[in-house]
Amino acid sequence: MSTTNGSFKKLSLVIITLVILIASLGISAQPASAATCTQFHTVKKGEYLSLIARQYGIGWRTLADINNIKSPWVIYPGQKLCISQEGSVTPKPQPGKIPTFSIVSVDKDKSVTIKTSDFPANDRFDVLMGAMGTRGINGKKVESISSGNGGTFTANFKIPASLQGSRQIAIRLQSSTGSGFFAYNWFFNNTSGSGSPTIPTTGYKGFPTFSIVSVVRDKSVTIKTTNLPPDDSFEVFMGRMGTRGINGIKVDTTSSGNGGTLTLTYTVPDALKGSSQIAIRMQSPTSGYFAYNWFFNNSTQ
Repeated sequence: MSTTNGSFKKLSLVIITLVILIASLGISAQPASAATCTQFHTVKKGEYLSLIARQYGIGWRTLADINNIKSPWVIYPGQKLCISQEGSVTPKPQPGKIPTFSIVSVDKDKSVTIKTSDFPANDRFDVLMGAMGTRGINGKKVESISSGNGGTFTANFKIPASLQGSRQIAIRLQSSTGSGFFAYNWFFNNTSGSGSPTIPTTGYKGFPTFSIVSVVRDKSVTIKTTNLPPDDSFEVFMGRMGTRGINGIKVDTTSSGNGGTLTLTYTVPDALKGSSQIAIRMQSPTSGYFAYNWFFNNSTQ
């Protein structure tokens, strides 16, 4: 009798231990309100929460909350996740697009005007400015704007007093709704362009920037330039996220021709294949002009 009781207690202990272990891994997590879920996703092998969230244009924290996932790094193939619920309005980008913005103009120490591309609709963004190199992270909040219908729109923001006098300023638009969307860029705090690198041609003003048009995972990235100086030559580098492409792998040399707006495609180097995010930089060895951006190494077509 005692042997039977002992075996029963051991079996009970094993079962309780397994239940606790499974719960701690989040495997038993289910959507908060499965009955009101309007869209589901079945997890495939190799997928992780932030990757799935990006596919549907939502923040990974939002996805974790909807599905009561307490350990977001632990999901498993075959698990059914709720993507959106009845009555909820989730900001979404245009299918297969990444929100970016370019610099249109600058009024020294006063304001900067930007132009967005592929922004999600019905979202709200905090506008942050900070020192060059910070990507605007933890920067000074200068405004909060609504993306409205999304896509492309032009907006003007005041330069905060604490950054007036800076030669270069980082600017960031970051969703305040929990959608997870953000974009950043930088600009010379100079109205006329004087004090910039050597001007390659008479009459050129401002500074070059570029946005990401599309990506083919581990193969190529297509960019669109804005205000590229004419008659110049740019070396194109790619590197790890956070490097701004400095000392990156040289992938091409591009002639700017007539300058202005060009659409260009570059091959992702072997050393960066498999990376989640990649920095890309255009830099002229003659005039000193440069521009940089970054992209998710994930096909958008």
